[in-house]
Amino acid sequence: MLGAIAGDIIGSVHEFSSNSRDDFPLFHQDCSPTDDSLLTCGIAEACLAGSTDYRAHLLSAFQRAEARTTHPPIGPGWGTGFHDWASSEAEPGRTSFGNGSAMRVSAIAWAYDSEKEVLGHARLSALPSHAHPEGIKGSECTALAIWTARRTRDPKAVRAVAERFYGKLPSLAVIRRKHVYSETCQDCVPVAMAIAVGTDNFEQCVRLACSIRGDADTLAAIAGSVSEGLWGLPEPIAAEAMARLRRWYPWAASLAERGKSTWLA
Repeated sequence: MLGAIAGDIIGSVHEFSSNSRDDFPLFHQDCSPTDDSLLTCGIAEACLAGSTDYRAHLLSAFQRAEARTTHPPIGPGWGTGFHDWASSEAEPGRTSFGNGSAMRVSAIAWAYDSEKEVLGHARLSALPSHAHPEGIKGSECTALAIWTARRTRDPKAVRAVAERFYGKLPSLAVIRRKHVYSETCQDCVPVAMAIAVGTDNFEQCVRLACSIRGDADTLAAIAGSVSEGLWGLPEPIAAEAMARLRRWYPWAASLAERGKSTWLA
């Protein structure tokens, strides 16, 4: 799940920039953890507790972040729909197909050992706020792709999983030429999957995800979470991401560290 956090932080400065260059400084001075990282840690907290009450842990992450009196240069940057949901009644079953269900799911792929468990928990994690079939599909595809990546280290196996959900993935050349900004699962998850399986290491993956003029932090979080499973996360990138998360949200950094020590032991 550190791959999702690092991808989010690196991508934070590129989200609305229409950036098409991949030779940017990896960590700009303003790179910050956004809602992608915070909700990833909320899901991780549920997994560490053995809880299926994902709604409670998502709301807890939201409330702890909102309790801060100062915020990082970028973020949290809650999606408008999620913010309205979390700050009001937060009734379960909100039928969103936004990419938020996919960006936050990565801990489930490390916490659970069987395909059935991973898919079941991915669905449960989506239902409180992303209960539309496309929202659920994005969560399930991302979780199972990460699970497959960490178990096989085989991009072909991960591609096969993604294509079970979305059909043939787009080529990287088509993505570079045609991708347009979108915050939906159906537009972002297959693109993130194609980037993850079409690149050879984490840094290359995240640089591409941040240079296609899209929802950069979330594309990089989703693609980065799969790439971490395939290739691992370089320690200097992990260390810098964790330092920035710890600076602004110590509770989230503590959860990320607990997850790493528990699931990678």
